[in-house]
Amino acid sequence: MNFLKSALISGLGLLPLVYSLNLSAKANPNPIPTINYQITGDDNQPTGILKAPDFTSITFRSLGSFDQSGSISAVYDRYTDYSLGRQWYKGDAIIDVLKLGDIDESFGVGRFSLAEIVAKSGRRPQDVTLAQFGFIKHQTVASFIKANPALLERAIKDIPPIADAVNQVYGYQGKALLERPTRVLIDAVKSESIQQFSLNKNVKSIAEKAITSAQTEALKFDVAEFEMNNLDLNEYTLENVESVGDSFVEDYEAWKDEHLSEVAGLGDISFSDFPNPVATTLAFISRVDTIWSDANGEIKRDHSVSGSNVAGYAVPCQKKCAHLELDDLENSGRDTRTFSEGRRWMLGNDPSNANICPEAPWGVDGGEGILGNLNCGKEPTGRNPFGSGFKVALWSVDETTDQAETAIFFRICYRGFPDLGCTPYFIGPIPFLPANRESWIILGPGV
Repeated sequence: MNFLKSALISGLGLLPLVYSLNLSAKANPNPIPTINYQITGDDNQPTGILKAPDFTSITFRSLGSFDQSGSISAVYDRYTDYSLGRQWYKGDAIIDVLKLGDIDESFGVGRFSLAEIVAKSGRRPQDVTLAQFGFIKHQTVASFIKANPALLERAIKDIPPIADAVNQVYGYQGKALLERPTRVLIDAVKSESIQQFSLNKNVKSIAEKAITSAQTEALKFDVAEFEMNNLDLNEYTLENVESVGDSFVEDYEAWKDEHLSEVAGLGDISFSDFPNPVATTLAFISRVDTIWSDANGEIKRDHSVSGSNVAGYAVPCQKKCAHLELDDLENSGRDTRTFSEGRRWMLGNDPSNANICPEAPWGVDGGEGILGNLNCGKEPTGRNPFGSGFKVALWSVDETTDQAETAIFFRICYRGFPDLGCTPYFIGPIPFLPANRESWIILGPGV
């Protein structure tokens, strides 16, 4: 049985890695960090190098931008608590398109505390303000406190943004209120606690925007309803708002609708550092033997290694499909063949118009539940070698140069009530790793 040896044994071993990244920069302006592993045969002689993705260095920011335009229909937005519908264009940064809700099931982003995001992205609490967590601007005083229950028994004056909110709402009359515990702003007896305070004239305009003219005569405004975006959130850091760093992303209202770029540092956290980490599996590897740009004839099911987690990873092609033909170590003196010997990985897109919808041979069934209807229920044929977080598809082939490129695609799952299932993997393409002739690639589990 062949085995793997790490090629990064010493400082000198890093040189080939850096060089390979510079070489691939022509194809991908954001080259994917890799770790080199040496493949050896039964005779313990080296037979090639596997360049595996290094998920300790890969981040959403480092993935760069979309290689093509695309969109998600908003048809099911009325059933969700954040907007699924959107459009992206070639060159748009991934962190400006993907939302926190999109990656929660696959990466577990909602289970991050604010302090963890700061620490794992290499930042310091004193350098990160509340404004850098985009969902905080959507909070009211009440929802902010509920997301931070450790604040309930602390005096209002000791929590700068809450104290400033009270001052804006009640002016000088709120000084006595500042000495009270924060819970009086949201608990059942708050009306008795603060009914003696009248509105500061500077905040009346805020209240008036939320009421009808018929209500103006009996104007009342609850400080608990004061919106945090009426404060300059750049004035408050995680260090001077004690214990806010211990709150979790999922504790805040409307957190799912924030783009990754609107949460400072989130795009810089490695895939291996998320609550649901992505890891490289070295199971089921294969060598690219031949690249076919314009193959003729049918590719039968027992010759295919591409498909989807719904249709299986052996979806046939009944027309001419460009593909990679795979091999193993049999040509290096190995007698036993693996499942990938002679199998084909088909191109994930139509080389003529990049249309995978609805019935092209490269458009395979994907998704589940109601969301599985999006994109005609189709996704590029490919594999999930690194788990359910994203899919890898063969995206370009050129048999004249023996070069091929892969791309990755994300999906959205919406759980809870109602459970809408998952979209097909069609949020992409995002350039990934090359799959050139004689190179080794990871297939992952599934046949």
